[in-house]
Amino acid sequence: MPLSDLAPARPVEEDLPGGVLRVAAALPATGPRAGDLRPVAAWIGERIAAMRVAIEVSDPICPREHLWMAPGAPPRPELATVRRPVYRHGDEVAQLAVTLPAVWLSTAAGPAAAAPTAAGSGAVEATYAAGTAGATDASATAAKAFAAAEASVAALAAVLGVVVTTASARAAARAARGHAQETLATIADTRYRAASRMESERHALERDLHDGAQLHLVSLQFAAAVVEHTLASGEADENTLPDALADLESRLDRTHQLLVETAAGITPGPLRDGGLAAALALSFREAHDVTLRIAPAVRARRYPPIVESTVYLTCLEAVSNAQKHAAGAPVTVTVLGTYHGLSFEITDAGPGLDAATTGLAGLRARLAAIGGTLRVTSAPGTGTHVAATVPL
Repeated sequence: MPLSDLAPARPVEEDLPGGVLRVAAALPATGPRAGDLRPVAAWIGERIAAMRVAIEVSDPICPREHLWMAPGAPPRPELATVRRPVYRHGDEVAQLAVTLPAVWLSTAAGPAAAAPTAAGSGAVEATYAAGTAGATDASATAAKAFAAAEASVAALAAVLGVVVTTASARAAARAARGHAQETLATIADTRYRAASRMESERHALERDLHDGAQLHLVSLQFAAAVVEHTLASGEADENTLPDALADLESRLDRTHQLLVETAAGITPGPLRDGGLAAALALSFREAHDVTLRIAPAVRARRYPPIVESTVYLTCLEAVSNAQKHAAGAPVTVTVLGTYHGLSFEITDAGPGLDAATTGLAGLRARLAAIGGTLRVTSAPGTGTHVAATVPL
């Protein structure tokens, strides 16, 4: 291929600096393309028939390479790369690197710089030594083209300072806006999570007070009713009345302690210290008509705190519901370990309920939070059976 065929495909524009400034002025100032100098690099490459143009911004905070490559150009720069610094107010802000066809550099440097052929460098020298008019003219044309390209790169680098700094400012502004939006989104998400957490904790406290304290309050009500009946019937004497009042005072103290611990989010002492079996035994010890059956395997081990507290409070609430809707009816609580997990049942012999209207949604939600399930079987006249399982 004659060297003249490797000259630029189109003449170099005389006013390259003015043209590149016009292209830069048309770049978007906002949006996702703000600060992108690839259109400028493409315009430069097309005007001087380059193979590769890179505007390498040397911003210490956000260095970036705005790269354009001609179709079919090799991915790595050739040897014929002209590099010029870009200054703004005396400070280097970027490097303009323009890759030209390698043969221009070889021709401009003379025959000795050309890449050797299979016959060796002597063959290249012999070609130029022949000194044909066509070869000399082609070499001169390529050398002039290369020199013109070098001058064009220098002229472009001299005016790119304002373009680079403007693009960097736009990119920084876009990044700042993105960061601000992310910060606002994070704040909103944090606020939402905090509000949700507070609401969840409020509901949990309400549920714990309802499920845990209700049974003790019902028991306390029964004890007060016994004292009232004793006084009203005239059966009180110096032996029975002090015992009844002492029992009532003891129940009041335990109920008060339970309320304080629940409000503070503290696991009840008997449950924390003795485990599920001990806490249930203590809670139902004073409950009227409640029979507690706990498998030996359950008594002999401790479960994760969340499992123990969930089962404990669920049993207390279920027994309280039974005493409320089936007053005076015997209630049986059974706790055992199965291959499904920790299972428990609360059965009463009361008049029965419509299972769809038993108001056990809170118990279902409490169990569902740890993967547990609740099943209620009840019908008028047949009593109520509540069965639950917590997987382990």
